[in-house]
Amino acid sequence: MLNIAICDNNKKDSARIETIVKNYMNTKFIPFRIYIFKSGEELLEFHDKLDLIFLDIAMEGINGIQTGKRLREINRNSKIVYTTNYKQYCIQAVNNVHAFAYLDKPVTKSKAEQQLDEVIRYIKEENEKIEIVKFETIEITKEGKIENKIKSFEVKDIYYFEYFNRKIKIKLENEEYFFVDKMKYLAAKMKEHNFETCHQCFLVNLMHVKKIKGYEVFLDNNEKLPVSQKKSADFRKKLNKFIQSSI
Repeated sequence: MLNIAICDNNKKDSARIETIVKNYMNTKFIPFRIYIFKSGEELLEFHDKLDLIFLDIAMEGINGIQTGKRLREINRNSKIVYTTNYKQYCIQAVNNVHAFAYLDKPVTKSKAEQQLDEVIRYIKEENEKIEIVKFETIEITKEGKIENKIKSFEVKDIYYFEYFNRKIKIKLENEEYFFVDKMKYLAAKMKEHNFETCHQCFLVNLMHVKKIKGYEVFLDNNEKLPVSQKKSADFRKKLNKFIQSSI
């Protein structure tokens, strides 16, 4: 299921894009949802994951460039396609927001469908790159016995690892698991999956880092993790490198 947003304060332009997108997705038999927003402020209040966003640049309130920058802080994987009458803003869209593409208004069916073809292809390629890691977790049975089980996890689902009470906790969105290991060995294993140490007790998935402020890391699930003073500079450098490589 693809979640698609259209953000435009011009009802006619918004309806035109909506019709093109609906016809395209139905023809391709791709399941989807479309969400319509009239302003950047309204779009930024929406907290569900969006795969594709058609975003007008010239809007009242915060414009499309400002909105795009804020969206990038929330989810770097959303594909943003700008729609505009003002070509002079397109360089800003590409350089500052790293937009996927832009479309001149009035948006034509052929141009929009061309970009939809590209977006769908990119999303399919990303979904095929599913990384799996396995750990021998400690679980308690209904009878109260401790049992070790080999369990697989998708890397993207792991927010962080925490050294806790001589065990390591795997933190997912709504679940936690525990296993026994040393953090230095775990850090070496997970380095290729873009996990970095922000504190001696925490190994964080850079994919889920929203921002770093002072000595705290803010994650996209609204949790905050500590950053040690000793590791702060190195962690910031690695986070910046990751961000640059993923845009």
